[in-house]
Amino acid sequence: MPPRRNTFDTGIASEYLVLSKLYRLGMEAYISQGNKKSIDIRVVKKDGTSISIDVKSVRGYSSLVVNNVLVKKDLFVVFVIYNNKFEDLAVEPEIYIVPSVELSKLISHFKKEKRIMKGAILKYKDTWNLLK
Repeated sequence: MPPRRNTFDTGIASEYLVLSKLYRLGMEAYISQGNKKSIDIRVVKKDGTSISIDVKSVRGYSSLVVNNVLVKKDLFVVFVIYNNKFEDLAVEPEIYIVPSVELSKLISHFKKEKRIMKGAILKYKDTWNLLK
């Protein structure tokens, strides 16, 4: 039976992928539980301050919906783009780390949705240093 192709599976896989990378970078991180949350991961920095991460993911590659993203100075949005290779474990997804305060200048509007186009965030690819 082929894997279910739904956003819940993609989202959970992406949150744990990002959490794993944060731990590999030596960061203290905690995942939030539940479906109706605006913050997916909380990171406690070495100085005791914290930042929040909202993980957005897509199995395709063109754009990601950001209708419910908050804008706060201590909030980052991590976009995980699988480029139609979600099931291929040999292929790593692309990851973009964007400060939420930068989103307003990156958003495109399609009908009633706010979207981030992959081309608008290219300079944020693998910018893990922004979280430290």
